[in-house]
Amino acid sequence: MLDFKAKDTVRSVAADILRRAWRWRALERKKISLLNLLVMILLFGSVGTESVAAQEKAIQEMSPAAKQVAGSIEEALATFVTAFDDLDWPVFRACFSARPTIFHPAAPNIKRIDTPEQFENAWSGVFARIKENSGRTSPPYMHLVPQDLRIEKLSDDVALVTFHLIDGRIVSRRTLVMKRQSAGWKIVHVHASNIEAP
Repeated sequence: MLDFKAKDTVRSVAADILRRAWRWRALERKKISLLNLLVMILLFGSVGTESVAAQEKAIQEMSPAAKQVAGSIEEALATFVTAFDDLDWPVFRACFSARPTIFHPAAPNIKRIDTPEQFENAWSGVFARIKENSGRTSPPYMHLVPQDLRIEKLSDDVALVTFHLIDGRIVSRRTLVMKRQSAGWKIVHVHASNIEAP
């Protein structure tokens, strides 16, 4: 078994591999599925031999339809994270439903975002601050690495996605409600909060 620091390193490397793979749009779908399986095993569980074997068995026992649904949620999430890292507004906006609701973690967005106009105004301010604070002139402007990712299907068409983002002592907690629509899995609600670790 690896210690916690080694696990974090493995998870960070695995997350980076996954993000880069999704950017290589020329990869065949089967190759991406195999890479997803590898990264899921490395990223989302302990890296002990028994745990890997149990996860492989669970994935093998999933029905083809369940594998397709699980993969599409993960692909939608990876697209969202990459678009946010790159501050790619058209792709980022396409990750959401037409009328998403959002609780941002900080001012000036202290109340729920309800309308498309509020959505665009709130996020344009966030994008501008990130770009300015990054000190970069080209993407990626951030390097988001979701940790402790959990995807829970609430129904065939609705999923609850939770994860943490760690930046020093700040733990950013994120909850996404995703709904399968005709154009794929879309984010219909985000609840974000930040807390300083003791």
